[in-house]
Amino acid sequence: MDDYSQGCRLPADVWAEFNRRIVFERPELRRFAAPFPPRELMRNVSGLEVERDFAAHGAHFWDVFSRLLPRPLADYRDILDFGCGCGRLARMFKGHPGKVRACDIDPRHIEWVQRNLDFVDAVLTEPNRPLPFAEASFDLIIAVSVLTHVDEPTQDRLLEELRRVARPGGTVLITTHGARALQRAIDEERIFRMLDVPSAALRQAAASFESGRHSFICQQGHLTSADFRYGITFVPERHVRTRWSAMLDVKQVAGGGIHDFQDVVVLNRRASERD
Repeated sequence: MDDYSQGCRLPADVWAEFNRRIVFERPELRRFAAPFPPRELMRNVSGLEVERDFAAHGAHFWDVFSRLLPRPLADYRDILDFGCGCGRLARMFKGHPGKVRACDIDPRHIEWVQRNLDFVDAVLTEPNRPLPFAEASFDLIIAVSVLTHVDEPTQDRLLEELRRVARPGGTVLITTHGARALQRAIDEERIFRMLDVPSAALRQAAASFESGRHSFICQQGHLTSADFRYGITFVPERHVRTRWSAMLDVKQVAGGGIHDFQDVVVLNRRASERD
């Protein structure tokens, strides 16, 4: 029988299945899973309101990232969950033997993570300001659904900051809206409604995307402010392999790797590089 007290040190498929299914079928094992945020926070970061659905997302991320990385997630000693929200991925690091840090620009998210996930060191960050981490701090950085919502100048600043805080040879995983996400947004009414963008703006973004350019549709409300433009972003693989490679080595682009929707870009900070 699996020892669930090991948490994320278990084989990736075992830990993912525990969080996805077993913990809900066997309530006596609930103590081995991380707490869940309140419904309003789950909805704010994912549109989900049911704990089992929220857990399934985190387990799916764990599955996908475990397949893309060269070694188990538990083997990385210093990890950053960049744009952690209220812990959709961070919950999965329960039992990690290394140091897991997280950051987000929403104080509600950070407050909840600080109070409920004692295995994560979470800090509040500010838009368009340097990250509060030293150069070369992390051997693994993961950014889920962050660069999917920023304009091109913000994208470039964030990539440069992630490069700075990654160790030489360290890995950076970033999800994007690529060709698969754009095609589903055009073809599937449910996806189009979920993105909540004007049809004319989507058509314009598609034309820009086809020419290989970063495409951003600004949305009012949510996080948009005088300091930060939030929206829906589509990034062609051609843009990733040309623009992003100026800052980080692009190792792989897993098209539709997350829920047959978001791409996962695997990057490394160059091993010989020093600031």
